[in-house]
Amino acid sequence: MPNTWITDLRHYLDEAGELAPMSGPALELALFQGAIVSWVSSLAGQDSIRTNVPCRRRPRAGRCGAEIEAAIERGGQHIAWKCPRCGDSGRIHGWQETRWDRRRISDARFSTE
Repeated sequence: MPNTWITDLRHYLDEAGELAPMSGPALELALFQGAIVSWVSSLAGQDSIRTNVPCRRRPRAGRCGAEIEAAIERGGQHIAWKCPRCGDSGRIHGWQETRWDRRRISDARFSTE
């Protein structure tokens, strides 16, 4: 049965905005969700996209590995993601202006000034 993760990325960060000290599984989850945010925020404004982030779920003792699909929801407050193969999914909030937010980087890359 797939999981649904509701996550605030700020919970993974210390007061300086850097990754807080955490154990292996927590760090793995932070980096997985951060990768989704990086991918989607670099292409802000597009509908749901297939990322290059592999699913981390392990159904039947093997890694799913399908590429996560994700999008910034209307209003820009949440990123919704889902694995098209196993159904694992989630919503990420608190991602704006974190280390993974790539909106300014992608805006600068396409600037004509």
